[in-house]
Amino acid sequence: MRQGSICRTPSIFAALVAAAGLAAAPLAAQEALAFSDGELERGQRLYQAHCGRCHGVLGMGGEGPGLAVSRLPRAPDHAAVIDVIRNGIPGTGMPGLRATVLPDEEAALVAAHVISLREAQLVEIPGDPERGRRIFETTGVCYSCHIVEGRGVGIGPELTGIGMRRGPGYLRASLVDPSAELPVFRSGARSGFARYLPLRAVTRDGTVYEGMRANEDAFTVQLITGTGSIVSLRKADLAELEKRFGHSLMPATAGLSSEDIDNLIAYLASLGG
Repeated sequence: MRQGSICRTPSIFAALVAAAGLAAAPLAAQEALAFSDGELERGQRLYQAHCGRCHGVLGMGGEGPGLAVSRLPRAPDHAAVIDVIRNGIPGTGMPGLRATVLPDEEAALVAAHVISLREAQLVEIPGDPERGRRIFETTGVCYSCHIVEGRGVGIGPELTGIGMRRGPGYLRASLVDPSAELPVFRSGARSGFARYLPLRAVTRDGTVYEGMRANEDAFTVQLITGTGSIVSLRKADLAELEKRFGHSLMPATAGLSSEDIDNLIAYLASLGG
């Protein structure tokens, strides 16, 4: 949806801006004038219903990135937020919502609420990012599964820019209990499957493969082995396929102090700015 059809009250919006002498005001401040308190409250309810599970009901992030930030790189204004809501972001976990799920008027209200989150009180993340970086680099474990800026092995999720994709609460939960909630690959608003699920596959000739699930369909399954190589297997050729739901190859942080965990989360949250 393009800017010309964002809001049903463009003439009222223009009149308010002209009357208040705000033609040169920041875009976000101007956009806020186009919606009443009642419309923003409705937008908040719609946001919580459609977006809160991933981005947090307060916009502080979770499985998806936090939205209570001064600027969203992919959606700097109201029109761009609507475009992301409608079309999603290819290559990420952000799906698009069709007009049959979220009508245009409601999408505009959700976008207005997202813009209003810029004024929200941000939660301070405890910990020292630099100390967290040293922990990440010296444990000998993190780089054996994760890639950061080209360094490491990609058995688990790449963490370059993870701070832009996940909220601090989700990062903490993933560190303390890695098996609690695996990342989800989504191709639509309601579809998806757990990624990085530990698999053990045995072919009919007795060859055993173990690793993380990268993808799966009705006929094939792809997994990433401990060396980082990708193996694609036809299910018809398998004698056994074990999916270890509720498990993760990532070790828990039992050996780290609470201060170390805070520092590590601060470092991860800083990746991607």
